[in-house]
Amino acid sequence: MAASPLQAPEAVPLPPPPSSDFMSQDQWDMLWALLDGILPSYVRASAVTDKETQIPIPDAEFDRLVESITNSFENPPSKELIAEYLAYRPAEQASFRVDCLRSLAASPAKAKLAKVLGSLGTRTGSLLLTGYWSPITQQPASVREAIVKSWTTSRLATLRGLAKSLATLANKANGTTSPYYKKLSGYSDVPKDWKPVQGFDFKFIKLPPGNDVHDLTTDVVIVGSGPGGAVCAKNLAEAGHKVLVVDKGYHFPPSSLPMPQDAALNYLFDNGGGAYVSEDASTALTSGSCWGGGGTINWSVCFKLQDFVRQEWADEGLPLFTSRDFDECVDRVWEYIGAGTEAVRHNFRNGVLFDGCKKLGWHAGIAAQNTANKNHDCGHCHLGCGSGIKRGPTVSWLPAAAAAGAEFMEGLSVERVLFDSDGTTATGVQGTWLSRDAEGGLDKDVAERTQRNVIIRAKKVIVCAGSFWSPVILLKSGIQNPQIGQNLHLHPVNCLMAVHRQQTRPWEGSIITSWSGEFENLDGKGHGAKLEALCMVPYIAFSLQGWTGGLDAKLTTMKYHYSSSFISLARDRDSGRVFVDPETGGPRIDYTTSDFDRENNLEGIIGLAKVAYVSGATEMRVHYPGVPPFLPNAAEQEKHVQDKDPEFTDPAFAKWLQQLRTMGNKPPLTSFGSAHQMGTCRMSATREAGVVDERGSVWGTSNLYVADSSVFPSASGVNPMVTVMAIADWISRGVSREL
Repeated sequence: MAASPLQAPEAVPLPPPPSSDFMSQDQWDMLWALLDGILPSYVRASAVTDKETQIPIPDAEFDRLVESITNSFENPPSKELIAEYLAYRPAEQASFRVDCLRSLAASPAKAKLAKVLGSLGTRTGSLLLTGYWSPITQQPASVREAIVKSWTTSRLATLRGLAKSLATLANKANGTTSPYYKKLSGYSDVPKDWKPVQGFDFKFIKLPPGNDVHDLTTDVVIVGSGPGGAVCAKNLAEAGHKVLVVDKGYHFPPSSLPMPQDAALNYLFDNGGGAYVSEDASTALTSGSCWGGGGTINWSVCFKLQDFVRQEWADEGLPLFTSRDFDECVDRVWEYIGAGTEAVRHNFRNGVLFDGCKKLGWHAGIAAQNTANKNHDCGHCHLGCGSGIKRGPTVSWLPAAAAAGAEFMEGLSVERVLFDSDGTTATGVQGTWLSRDAEGGLDKDVAERTQRNVIIRAKKVIVCAGSFWSPVILLKSGIQNPQIGQNLHLHPVNCLMAVHRQQTRPWEGSIITSWSGEFENLDGKGHGAKLEALCMVPYIAFSLQGWTGGLDAKLTTMKYHYSSSFISLARDRDSGRVFVDPETGGPRIDYTTSDFDRENNLEGIIGLAKVAYVSGATEMRVHYPGVPPFLPNAAEQEKHVQDKDPEFTDPAFAKWLQQLRTMGNKPPLTSFGSAHQMGTCRMSATREAGVVDERGSVWGTSNLYVADSSVFPSASGVNPMVTVMAIADWISRGVSREL
């Protein structure tokens, strides 16, 4: 049951939408027509009122469809509500369109999309791309849906990719804005039993209006307030040094968390619409961009760096990682964030993963949480944790840093590191500060808020801006090192959704509390896939769903509260790169999951399908193009014997798995996601091999350090937060000794 209005987070108004002038009105009209074809209106044939916008279903067929829906649910919605939902047209809703605008405005591919939409608006382009002389905007919804369907199986990869991108855009916007998730399933952006919690009262430096450059001086300036920067701040401030932590993001207290999905994607995540997209459009990438960084929006799960990865890094000439010193760093971090398993309670899908692996005779583990062994059933931490139980940076490291005298500045976008006349000695940073508005909010136009150019002079500079922004800052600072931005690792994931007979209420309970390492070492060198549960707020659960038609998409979302989604997370062997966008000055991501790594993802997905099978799932969906859902025979499932592989006992299941292997998951037509970024300022034993040395010091410079996931020599294979904090603990203690 949703929280009452008196027990809900404080509203955080959205900022004004970005300009839509990167496309013409005709191009926008073409886009809305296409998206309306992806999630169209379906009505009983006898109830059709508009043949252009509604797709009729014969009355008898419509009645059978509604009847099958009501019979498949324990507590089905009313037939009237089902009919209302099937008739709903998301693309006509203002909130849906604004969400699409925010996503597209942040996409480097928007110019390409505009060009395609422009071509579709011509008769020649329409004939070539759709087979129809009349443009899509002049076609009824049934034809528009048929056109997009034809693209999904086109011989032209470009059209298949276009269909995938448009479906992802539509599903994401629908997931964040549709009122029907609440109406049909009871989902709420507010966790049950939510109550206001008093967070730490951060004090931020504020600047008066002015046209001159504002100068600040400190001992250490730390760029980024995430796990790396926060650990550095505490250690250095407690050692007696003057510390200033700056971040381009802003602070939101627990009383404002969790946010609604659309607000969270704008305020808590980087790149406006909530995600970056790789250059080939194959991978959606999320990273935190708020006070506390990724530690504010991560899912509480804590893993220590595994021994085989530590040995791999040590073998590259970095003995730190097998040393007692690093053990002590990890132990200090683990204890301080309260990581442990004593209070873990599995929700439905984590129980399915844990018990399913046990039934198969596979490894199953319990994932530690950074909750100081307090129960933490919030399934919304992706949208910010309002309970104050998760010991992220804003609950642990940063308040301790403040108590030791550290100062903070939100809203400061650092553009470059400053150097002395020798060109190698860092002396501070330069950036642009953007204030809150007069009411303390962030929803007013930028022109109504104070902007100042800022120079911060410091004895030491520590860049902790993450694997996307840290290399960008170094590159824009003029540092000459071809390794900067290279070696990008992402832990690419594929997803599987299982539908169950009973309600799962997947938005409730801790997000990840179980995992399996059964497939984590497929090559004998530590590369493979881990099996984990997925956060299931609606936009995540459905953004990457494969699309085969509007009706199937709508029926799938109706199963939301009977579903569980899981990920196959690869420790990638192969890498990509980050480079600077010449127009925006921000990061662009060039990454395509390699054949080697995607095969590991595929093995993990096959493993998850087997877990779902032995757990009694009634339907399984993989997000691979051309692979239909599998509906097991319940009688065959019930025959499963402990430790037996169902691929060898159920011929129908074996046939489906073989189809899955044959179709595969080759990008860019298969969708990948990632919430972990590593390696773009990698630590190395020599200047030729990386960007920083074992102390975190940038090669060829002095007084300049990097202390975040970008210094990882390769992929960690586990959630990187604990490793980031342990490395930051090591680097900051070294900086303190130098000071």
